[in-house]
Amino acid sequence: MQPEQGIKRELSLGEVISKTFELYRRDFMKYFVLFAVVEVILGVVTAVARQAFVLPTLPSTPTLQQFFNWLPGFLGALVPLLISIFIVTVVFFPIAQGSAIKLASERIDKGQADIGISVRFVASRLLGIWALGIVVGIIVVLGLIALIVPGIILAIMFSLAFPVLLIENKGVLDSMGRSRELVGHRWLKTFATFLVLGIIVIIASAIVNAISAPLGVASPVVNGLLSAFYQPLFPILLTVYYYSNLARMAPLPAGQMPTAPTSTDSNQVQNATIPCWVLEFERHELPVPPLAA
Repeated sequence: MQPEQGIKRELSLGEVISKTFELYRRDFMKYFVLFAVVEVILGVVTAVARQAFVLPTLPSTPTLQQFFNWLPGFLGALVPLLISIFIVTVVFFPIAQGSAIKLASERIDKGQADIGISVRFVASRLLGIWALGIVVGIIVVLGLIALIVPGIILAIMFSLAFPVLLIENKGVLDSMGRSRELVGHRWLKTFATFLVLGIIVIIASAIVNAISAPLGVASPVVNGLLSAFYQPLFPILLTVYYYSNLARMAPLPAGQMPTAPTSTDSNQVQNATIPCWVLEFERHELPVPPLAA
């Protein structure tokens, strides 16, 4: 099935993964440029922040006094370092993820994808993306703190909320409810789908870290560039899986809908339920005996 033909039926797990890589291959440069720019920005900011806020080192066997002297300087450098990285990540990374979802959606729906239109659209919905991320994040974290399993279930339940928000243009709560509806009766399949892609991404991430780790100061930038090769896979998979479940819940086409029985069929059904002697009675118009007085 080609992307230009859309997704007209529910896909199996293997088909979802295959479709994800097919969409990625067709618009590889768009996805790579999108994530490479974001990752380079994050890498540069991280490198600059590390140079600006140098973390003091603690002696290998510090005394209590040395520890208390080291702690204020460590926190004074760590807090602004984390804040600067967090701000850039929160601003740029959702735009990259959302734009990838929009690109994949446009390719599936229309057979073409424009990176400029996708980025502008996602930027206009950034507040909604932040709100949805905060609400879903809090709910999932609370579930993980409870017994871990509820957190996993909640993560699966709301896994398609972001595609719904961007594709169906719904609000935060409506997107969460719609996601729960889409993954209903497909809990195990949803978990298995994300698990397979997660393993692929973990392996790719380990390879990238092994390559970039020895590069010192340039490590964050190189790591970001190489990460741009696999970062688009997750949002593309979300989009493909969204359309797969959407097709599963779509009503049957008119040609496949059950039709009402015709008058001939109705007569045949009625005749099939009438005893033979009654039909014979009607066919020969036998006289009806008079009622006794």
